[in-house]
This record gives sequence, structure tokens and C-alpha cells, in this order.
Amino acid sequence: MHKLIDIKIGTQLILGFSIIMIFIAIIGYVSWLHTNQIADKTTDLYNHPLMVRRALGEFKSDILYIDREIQKMHLYKDDSDIVKSVQTIEVYKINGFNQLKVLQDRYLGPNKDVDMTNKSYIKWVKVQDETIRLFLEKNSNKQEIHQKLSVESDQLLDILIEHIQQIDVFAKNKGDSFYFSVINLNDMLNRQLYIYIFIVLIVMFLIVNIINKNIRKPLLELTQVSQQFRQGNLNVRSKYTLKNEFGILSLSFNEFIETLQKDLLINSKVSKITEVMLSEDEAHAFCHNLLTNLIVQTESQMVSIFLLNSEKKIFEKFESIGMNNESNKSFSATDFEGEFGAVLASREIQYIQTIPEDSQFSFHTVSGIFRPKEIITIPIILSNEVFAIISLASISVFKEINIRFIKAIESTLNARIGGVFAYRKTLILSKQLEHQNLELESQKNQLSLQSNELMEQNIELELQKKQLDEANRLKTVFLSNMSHELRTPLNSVIALSGVLSRRIVGKIPDEEYNYLEVIERNGKQLLSLINDILDLSRIESGRDDIEISSFNLNDIIEEIIEMLETLANEKGVRLIYEIDSNLPNIISDYEKTKHILQNIIANSVKFTEEGKIEIITKVKNDNIMIEIFDTGIGIDNKYLTDIFSEFRQADSSNTKKYGGSGLGLAIAKKYADLLNAEIKVESEIGKGSVFSIMIPINYANKEYCDEELPEYYHSNKKIIHKSVKENEIKTLLLVEDSESIIIQMKDILSAEGYQIQIAHNGNEALDLISKRIPDGMILDLMMPNIDGFEVLKRIRDEEITSKLPVIILTAKFVNKEELTFLKHNHINQLIRKGDINKKQLLNVVSEMLFSDDIKNDNNINNNIKQSDQNIPKLFILDEDQDSLLTMKALLSQKYLIFASENCEDIIEIVRKQNPQIIIMNIGLNRNHCINCLQQLKTNYQLQKIPVIAISASAMKGDKEKFITEGFDDFISKPIDFKILLPTIERLIYGDK
Repeated sequence: MHKLIDIKIGTQLILGFSIIMIFIAIIGYVSWLHTNQIADKTTDLYNHPLMVRRALGEFKSDILYIDREIQKMHLYKDDSDIVKSVQTIEVYKINGFNQLKVLQDRYLGPNKDVDMTNKSYIKWVKVQDETIRLFLEKNSNKQEIHQKLSVESDQLLDILIEHIQQIDVFAKNKGDSFYFSVINLNDMLNRQLYIYIFIVLIVMFLIVNIINKNIRKPLLELTQVSQQFRQGNLNVRSKYTLKNEFGILSLSFNEFIETLQKDLLINSKVSKITEVMLSEDEAHAFCHNLLTNLIVQTESQMVSIFLLNSEKKIFEKFESIGMNNESNKSFSATDFEGEFGAVLASREIQYIQTIPEDSQFSFHTVSGIFRPKEIITIPIILSNEVFAIISLASISVFKEINIRFIKAIESTLNARIGGVFAYRKTLILSKQLEHQNLELESQKNQLSLQSNELMEQNIELELQKKQLDEANRLKTVFLSNMSHELRTPLNSVIALSGVLSRRIVGKIPDEEYNYLEVIERNGKQLLSLINDILDLSRIESGRDDIEISSFNLNDIIEEIIEMLETLANEKGVRLIYEIDSNLPNIISDYEKTKHILQNIIANSVKFTEEGKIEIITKVKNDNIMIEIFDTGIGIDNKYLTDIFSEFRQADSSNTKKYGGSGLGLAIAKKYADLLNAEIKVESEIGKGSVFSIMIPINYANKEYCDEELPEYYHSNKKIIHKSVKENEIKTLLLVEDSESIIIQMKDILSAEGYQIQIAHNGNEALDLISKRIPDGMILDLMMPNIDGFEVLKRIRDEEITSKLPVIILTAKFVNKEELTFLKHNHINQLIRKGDINKKQLLNVVSEMLFSDDIKNDNNINNNIKQSDQNIPKLFILDEDQDSLLTMKALLSQKYLIFASENCEDIIEIVRKQNPQIIIMNIGLNRNHCINCLQQLKTNYQLQKIPVIAISASAMKGDKEKFITEGFDDFISKPIDFKILLPTIERLIYGDK
């Protein structure tokens, strides 16, 4: 019986539930059997009496329908009606035989009942068939046929109905029999089921009662023990000892109480020793109280504390209780000797047990000498270093609770002892600081004097900074003035050499004629040097901004090759580059990237006398690498570090042979640094050089959307340029205030047959459009007075120009809001200013003008502003005689020239001669020239005469300053004759 009680509760639950599940399964099985029996009876009821009576009903209906149709046949006059009736009778007749077949299969009575019915039906059907046959014969007497066969048919029908009635009665009785048997069976099965359920309930009650008793008793025992323990009885224990789960729980509960009791005792000890440790701050008193309490709490007999000396080599006794002088000897902190060696090595509490009798450890009492059996050593760690050791010794075995107590206070000991000795150290340092403060006070006075001296030095440095800023400003002014002074004579050199070369061609010997080419070429080289110096100055001053755009390197390289191809061909050098159609667009500064590649490729052309220069592009990680291979003179390795320095070439002897300032590669390197690009070079004397340029695909690794970047067209874009035929000349309105862009665009587009109109500002553009609507417009955004945004808005507001095709040409960085405005106003394309690619420009213009065949029906003929029958008059104001002579040489063949060296009498001369245009050379005395301009512009009769400013100033923003001051246009020196003449004609005659 005891073994049964020891069965685990889980096992008892499983057994109880298993028994209950078995009984439930039995009840389910019995119910299933009962249900099947009732279902079988119900199936028999359905398949036999019910199906038989249903078949009898249909059979009887078929007979009555056939008889009704036979009765109606003698009334039909039309044979077609008889035929339809016959067809209906056939259907009922066949269905009758089908129902007889059902009776044969399902009828449970004597088979002869069905056989007799079948025979009677066949006889009756034969009589009906005979009646139908006679009815269908021609010339038959239908009334007579009906009367003759009606009697026989009725007799057979009565017999048939009698047989049907007999079967029906049997089926009805059989159905009643089935029903009553099902009722009896159901009653019997229900009684059996009630008995089974009653038995199961009794068994379940017994099982639940037994399990409840086995669970409730131990729970009650554990609950009572818990309540007593909670009320403070720490010695109470559970007496439930069975081997089931509650017995195990009872044992665990007793062990838990035992452990908790020990923990409470340990916590009490820890609390007491903590109070002792907090009671003192003076080191010796603290250690004495601590050691005294440790002896009591651990039941030990000897205790001491050793401290690490200031040299950190020896541990010396600080305080001890119960130990003699021999046991308190100092020991090494580095040799790990004695019982303290393991503590120093492991930095953990060491517990030494079973100490032999011959050990040197001993302490003296009034009763004699005793030797300890166990020793506990505790390391005190501060700043990751053992700085103290506590040693406890006992003549008996340490209790387990005392060991746990020592481990519990380890961290507290470390913290508190560390704090006490840190306080002790602080007191010592405090005394030292008092002495040092006196010294610092004297040093403070000295520093105050030094501070005054530094303030005076800072004032001097601030003055030097201002002087440096002024020097930097003067440097910029000097570069501007130097540019002015150099460009002024260069203007005469280049312009006059060009005039002479056109006028005396074929009139002097070729050798002397070549002198002019030398003059012009050297003048242009000097101009290139000035431009390089200005570029270098802008870079070093930090005023060279980076303008981000999206473009393809194929475009830049093709343009550079086209520009340098003539020079290379003259030297017999082949320029080789195969376009990489898979080269991705890069996001960087278009102009600076072009400058880098142009300077390096031009350098290769310059120093290559024969062979080839090959350019290869490829994608490498997030960069595009451009490699430029040449077969030139090569560079010695010792000079490779100098070629990117200003005014330096690899070998100074090359300067005489090849010329050059040595700034090209320096500027390329500085631009590369600005764009986070990298330039490397490998070379061998006599074999050539390889320049490798690594340009990031995305400058600054920033995410850009399509709307944030100006576009440069890809070189792999399909060219759809369409040439202009004579009978379909297209007119383009170019709205642009930059003369260089006007000449460039006009030169490209006019050569293709486009008629170009020029407007220099927004007002002029709107005036021209009001007179004649062009086929398309190329619009600059940044112009004085009315800018391109306002022009675009106004033409879109007018219905007649709402669909005028517009291409935006700008150097402005278009932000997201501005780009949204442009798209909303239906621009065809946005082109970034710079070195415009001819093929791409023609492609865009052709696509704009010819894709949709835009036609305007409201064009108004453009009026010519002025007849050019008379020679126009031109007035030149120039204080420089050489420059004045140059201008006259350039313009005297086409214009009547008037000139003056000062503006004192400018109003009188201009009013008297009535020139069509004024050219004003801006010398160093700029304010003097501005005053002259203002005199003209404030005179009502003279203010409409256009004034062109000519200056050697070529710094960034100079042209905009001249335009802002009131000049109609600006041309920098040296003067390009191809730019000057179209500018004068445009201002005199307007744009045709």
C-alpha cells in the first residue's frame, strides 16, 4: 500500500485520466454501434417500403396519363396531334416499365405480386398499342375504335390497379413494422447507454477523489510550513516525506529554508561588520576594529593586515591580533612567497586546509603555543593592484557559513579599505598641496606677467594678420593690373598681326610672311600663360567654385582630340581613342574635368615627336580611370615628383626646345585635388610616358535625383540631326547676354542653315517675339533686368506663344524648385554652358524643331532696323596710342573712324559726328571712363548710342561688372577680330 502512495502525482494523473479516457472510448464505441443499428433500420425503411411506394405512385401516374391520352385521341382531327399524343404515351409507357423494375429490386413481399402486376401491365399496354395503331390507320372510324376497345381496356386496368393496391398495402405494413422495430431498438440502446454512463461517472468520482486527496494533503502541509516560516519560525521544516513530486518539493523547500536561514545569518554578520567599517576613517583605528570584528564573526584566533609599501616591492604588517612578531614578518610582493604567493598570483581568496603539525605558524597563549589548522588569505585590490592582504588563522576547521561570510564581504572590504587608505593618502597629499599652493601662488604671479606679454604678442600677430590680408588683396589687384598691362599690348600684337596677315598675303615673300605667324603664335602663347597664372591664382585663393553636373567623359575626350588633332597631324603623331559606349556618366565639375584632361593630353602631344598617343578609359570600382599612353621623350624618375609643381618642367633643357610655362600640369593637379581625383605618372626616358587619372564617378558620394543636376548630353545618344532645306528655313531666337556664347552658337547654327535672331536681354527678346514668332528659342536664365525665368513665364502666359519650343542654356546651378518651374513651363531641354558640343547641340535643336513640325500661323514679318547703305560712323575713346592704332587698322575698311584720347570733349564730338556706336578702352583709370559713360547715358540725345567696353581685365566677374555699370557689351584683350566685328554689327544693325 505504501508503494502505491509513493506513486508520483503525474503518474497518478496519467493513470486516472487514462481510465477515464478508456471508459469514454467505450461509451463512444457503444454509441457508435447503436447509431449504426438505427441507421441500418432507417436505411432499410428508405430502400424498401418508401422506395416501393414511391415507385408505385409514379407507376400509377404513368398508367393514368396513358389512359387519359388514349381517351383524348378520338377527339383529335389532325394527325399531327395524334402523333404528339403517341410520343407522350411512349414516354409514360417506358417510365412504367422502369418503375416495375424498381419494384422487382426493392419489394420485400412475394415475387409473384410484382410478376402479376408486370403481366397485367403488359396486357393493358398491348390493348393501348392496338388502339393507337387503329387510330393511325387512314379512313378509320375513331369513334367506333374507341367504343370497341374501351371496355377491354377498362377491365385490364381494373385488374392492374388491384395488383398495385395489393403491393401498396404490403409496403405500408412493412414500413410500419420497420418503424416500430426502430422505436424498440432505440429504447433498448438508450437503457444500455445510461448504464454505461452511470458506471463511468462512479469510476471518475473515485479517481478524482483519490487524486485530490494525494495532492491536497502535501499542499496543506507545505502551506502551513510556509506560514510559520513567514511568521519568524526559521527552524520549521516540512514533514512530508513521500517519494512523489510533493515529497521532492518538500525536500527542496526544506533545503531552501536552510539556505535562506544561513543567508540571513550571513547578512546579519555582514551588516554588523559594515557598521564597524563605517565607524572609523583613521587607518589604524579602522583596521584594529575591523580585525577585532573579523575574529568574532569567523571564530578565528589570529588575524593581521599587510600593506604594500611605497616602492611596491614588499608587504609590511600594518595591524594584527593574536600573532607574534615572527609571524608578522614582511614578505616580497614580487617573488610570490609563502601562503601569500597564491593570493598575489591569482588575486582571489585562498583557503589553506589541513596544515601539518610541523608548520611554522603558531601563536602564544597563557596555556602554551597553538598551531592553526586552516588559514584564509583575502587580497584587497585597488586600481587593478593588490595593495593589502588580510590573513585569518583558526586552530579548528572554519565553518561553511564563515567561509560564505568572508566571500560575501570581499567586495565591501575592497571598497571600504580602499576608501580609508585613499582618505589617508588624501590627507598626506593635502599637506603636500598646502606647501605646493604656496609655490603655485608665486608661479601665478609670474604667469600673470607672461600673460601680459602674450597679450602684447597677440596684438602684434593680429596686426601681422591684417597686413597679410592686405598683401593678399594687393596680390589680387596686382594680378588684375598685370593682366591689364599685358593684355593691352597683346591686343595690338595679335590683332595687327592678324590684320597684316590678311592684307599682305601674297604681297611679300613667304619667309617674311611667316614672321607674322610667329608674332601671332607667340602672342597667343603669352595670352595662354596669363590665363594659366590667373587660373592658378583663383585656385590658390580658394575662389574657384565647384559646379556639379552630370556628363560623359566621351564628350570631353572627343572635343579635346578634335582641338589637338591638327597640331598632332602636323607632327605626324596619331591620336587614338575608341569610344566606350558603356562608360557611365559622372557627377562632377564639367569644366575642371575638361581642363585636367586637356592639359595632360596637350602635354603628351607637345612632348611627342613621332608615334602615337593612345587614350583608354575604363571603370574601376567607383571611379573612371583614364590612361594616356604616349611615345614621347619620357621623364627621368628623379623629375617625376617635380612635374606637377608650378613653373617646373622635368628637364630645364626642354624649355628651350618645347617652350611652355610649366603651369599646365600644376593646374591639372590642383583641379584634380579639388575634385577628389588622382593623377599618377610612369615614364621611361626615350620610350614615353603613361598618365593615369582616377576620377570619382560621384563627387562627394552624394545621392542626386535627376531633377537636381544640369545635363550634358551623352556621346552615345543617337544623333537625329536633320539638315535644313531651303524651302523650310527655321528661325531660332537666341536670348543671351554673353557675346562669346552668341558667336559660338551663331557660328554652329548658321552653318546648318538656321536663321538666327539675337536678343541680349529679356526685354529685347519679348519685343522681337511680339513682332515675329520664331520656330524655336534658346534662352539664357541669368540676364540683367528681366531674367530667363520671367521671359519663359511671359511667353507661356500668352496663348500664341504657349507652345513655342524652348531650350534652356545656362551656367547657373538649377535647384529643385527652379527645375520644377522649368518643367511646368514645358521646356524641351536644359543645356549646361561650357564648351558646347556641336553634334549634341544640333541634335537637340533638330529634335526640337522637326520632331513635331511646329508651325505658327501668326508670324509677322520682322522689320529691318536700319539700312546699311551708308558707311556707319564709329567713335573710339582710347588714351593708349598703340591700342588706338590697332583699332583703326582693324575697323577703318568698314567704318568711318573718329577718335579721342580723353572724354573731356566727348559729348561735343559725339553730338557733332553722330556715330552709330562708341568703343571705349578701359585703362587703368577706370573711374575716368565710367564718368565718360555716365555723361553719355544721361544725355537724352546720346543715351541710345551703344557703347562697347574693351579692357585687359579678365578676372572672374569682370564682364558682369561692366554690363552692370551700363555698357552694352564687353570684349577682353587681346581683341579677337572675329568677335569684335559681329558685335559691332549686331549693336548697329540689330539681329537679322
